[in-house]
Amino acid sequence: MKKKNRLALTSFVALSLFSVFFVLSCASNHAVISADLYEEREESLYIPPQSEIKWQEIEGAEWAKYFFYENKGYPVRYHCVKINLSAENLSIITFPQSEKDFTQKNGKATNYFTGLRAGKFSKKFNSIITMNTAPFGGKNGSWDTLAKLGSTRRICGVHIVEKKELAPPLARYSALCFYKEEKGFSGKIIKSQTKEALAGCDYAFGGFFAILTEGEKEAFSWRSNDSRSAAGLSQDGKTLYLLVVEGERWSKSHGLSYPECADIMLALGARNAMEMDGGGSSSLFINQKNMLAYPALRKNAVFLGFN
Repeated sequence: MKKKNRLALTSFVALSLFSVFFVLSCASNHAVISADLYEEREESLYIPPQSEIKWQEIEGAEWAKYFFYENKGYPVRYHCVKINLSAENLSIITFPQSEKDFTQKNGKATNYFTGLRAGKFSKKFNSIITMNTAPFGGKNGSWDTLAKLGSTRRICGVHIVEKKELAPPLARYSALCFYKEEKGFSGKIIKSQTKEALAGCDYAFGGFFAILTEGEKEAFSWRSNDSRSAAGLSQDGKTLYLLVVEGERWSKSHGLSYPECADIMLALGARNAMEMDGGGSSSLFINQKNMLAYPALRKNAVFLGFN
């Protein structure tokens, strides 16, 4: 074999092994620690003073603003978006949008489909703001090695689009709900995905657990630092806060715990908040630009977008 061909083959194998390692290592498998053994950190390590929380304008979106925070000494990096849900021309976009997006079998839609990367969703639907939401598994609903290496996705929890239920609720998880108003939308976070709690909503995006309820932090028996995606709402449900914490490159950011995300939501102005799928699924694109310090390679199941 010629030297040039051997070098090309070696490079290909190395890249393939790196890709497998990256996908498997982004599976939200950072160490879980008992809350009793977890050392509380000073909020000043991951929350700046109010005077330093300066929201920036987002091009093409007078209804949204952006804030980035980094503490290199901690280290931690995270991104925040504030959205005025009552903006008259605001529109919500998502994937999957209808049963047509699901794999068809014998003329009927199955409960699984091919997932998308955040960048592909952002470009395909020309969304200004894009964030991942619901947790998911593979074809059988499990997050196993086959699911991690593949792209077949099955949503774990509720997904409602234009009042149409595309994935059933799971009572153990929370959900972010939107309701159409005369102008824009209003939002609500429900702690348990039940038919009663979801009644009347136009959109519902499942996630994991509530971390903030009426201004009070939820208690957890365990904690871990990881990449995080979270959503919060103001008291009147008219302002949506999105939080994406980096944690896949530990040299730049160690990630945060659920309670620490709740602290940030409180500092931003949220009264209610919940966690979406984190780890390697965490993603944020603004005007089709990846805002994180590493590529969004995971093919996720559900995205929430705004135009």
